[in-house]
Amino acid sequence: MAGDVSRTSKLAPRSASEKRLSLAKEVEQLTSKLYDSARDVIEQIEDETPAELEDRFVKGERDVYVQALHQRRSRRALKELGQRYESDRSLRTRVDSYVRLFERLLDTVSGTQNGPQMVEACLGSDTGKVYMMLAEASGRITPN
Repeated sequence: MAGDVSRTSKLAPRSASEKRLSLAKEVEQLTSKLYDSARDVIEQIEDETPAELEDRFVKGERDVYVQALHQRRSRRALKELGQRYESDRSLRTRVDSYVRLFERLLDTVSGTQNGPQMVEACLGSDTGKVYMMLAEASGRITPN
């Protein structure tokens, strides 16, 4: 009987603070992967990693590539990216990777108590705006 009690306690649900900590860690890991993925997309667009951006990235400015992509959000750039997405398999792979990672982030936060607000916050962030741009360029979502 004592064995049953210890087995039950091991299966007991985690506390709310443990769940929040786990969620925060997962979101942090996904965000870091998104930063790396944005770097891969820029590298493919530019045919190399821009030295200035790489220097800032190495010095700890992890979102520098997301910022660089975000700054390219013009209609013309989006059209060019869409055309290149169709013809460049390597770029397509990198764009698809970013999109999948961001959608995984959305899935992760949507299951929380404040899921809808968390999803909105993610979509409103720079990583979310880049997601929208890349998802539109890839044809995954339709333009507004």
